[in-house]
Amino acid sequence: MRILSKKNLAEVAKVLKSGELVCSPTDTLFGILGNALSKKVVNRLYSIKKRDPEKPLIVLFDSVEQLEEFGIIIPVNYSTGFKKLYPAPITAILPLSEKSPFREIFKRNNLAVRIPDDEFLRQLIRETFPLFAPSANPQGKTPAKSCEECRRYFEGQINYCIEGKSKEVPSTIVDLTGKKPLLVREGAVRFEEILEVLSETKA
Repeated sequence: MRILSKKNLAEVAKVLKSGELVCSPTDTLFGILGNALSKKVVNRLYSIKKRDPEKPLIVLFDSVEQLEEFGIIIPVNYSTGFKKLYPAPITAILPLSEKSPFREIFKRNNLAVRIPDDEFLRQLIRETFPLFAPSANPQGKTPAKSCEECRRYFEGQINYCIEGKSKEVPSTIVDLTGKKPLLVREGAVRFEEILEVLSETKA
């Protein structure tokens, strides 16, 4: 497994653009990054992780504007507060427009999204594309915490890893597809704090 450096963003971007998967620290757990717009790369990720095909992936974006560009709908009742949430270790499940490319890729009408609280990741997304980022482990195993642990799990399957440490705390997941926010998973940010921000409206 070849070790990459955050200092060489262009090299990391080139590897991802070639269709490779990359283990990497994130603003939550150590994850596996890849092109979320490529069905081939997505399928490879599911195969390598032995992941249940019904289990959706979290996709990282660099901004609220990019979310909207790719047909992710921010419901009007959350729009003001939503923009104030990010960047943060908060994953939001949002509806997809009819024209969103993610409908075809994931065969879903919603998508779990996050704008990570990590400047390197946001820059990397700007240089490439939206990136999926599930935890770096085969399904059912403990998430890796380093490139060495990634190598033990994925030697010969994933060829690259970015040096660094993650926060080792998963994101909080909230479902915003209905009239009220629903907590799906407790994580790095308390649900009460999220509700407080989402309830903010324009003056």
